[in-house]
Amino acid sequence: MKVTTWNRPRGDVGESLGLLNRLGADLVALQECRRPDGHDASVIWRGDYLRQGSAVVSTSAALPIEALEIPLLHSTVVPVVVQASEPFMFVSVWTHPRYHEVAWDAMRSCATEAHRLGVPIVAAGDFNVSPGVGGQERTALRFVERMRDELGLVSAYHHFTGDALGEEASDTHYWLFKQSRPFHIDYCFLPEAWLDRLTGVEVGTFEDWTQSDHRPLTVDLEV
Repeated sequence: MKVTTWNRPRGDVGESLGLLNRLGADLVALQECRRPDGHDASVIWRGDYLRQGSAVVSTSAALPIEALEIPLLHSTVVPVVVQASEPFMFVSVWTHPRYHEVAWDAMRSCATEAHRLGVPIVAAGDFNVSPGVGGQERTALRFVERMRDELGLVSAYHHFTGDALGEEASDTHYWLFKQSRPFHIDYCFLPEAWLDRLTGVEVGTFEDWTQSDHRPLTVDLEV
């Protein structure tokens, strides 16, 4: 199973999926995307932050998704249940100012619901969290530690590559589209019990994804 997350500001869901098609993802988390027209059971969207939001898309008939309603959940966080052979919760995350606090509150709420349902949780998206961002030198590290220690969720990229937080060889965001202003703020968090299923991680290059100031992050899992 392949999971891809991509923030494409003001992006159309269908057009964004067309651009991502070459990555072959089975589940896609999109952020800052516009509300899709019509109804499609393979697309679940939440938003209204500046008329934008987040979406989860299943491109595989073997992975149908069902929307979840979690009270008071941040408006651009999208939890779904993936009806795989081993069902799990998948969450598309896009945070706004008070970034790490918003992300933590949302993930804690989603983890509580996943525990109630008795399913593991995978979360992917633009968390806007990095030690490279001014003022986040300590809070970003604390956030990632709490994800691991309290929720049992680990960054797939950092586990697979061995890169330290804030010292990533591949960046996912370029401030103002400038290659000289890179950050790693997009993540896919996996349950610790799934880490042995992780077979690959890929981050899009600066040159190949000029439609956004973010680059897609793709994770390969044996699920």
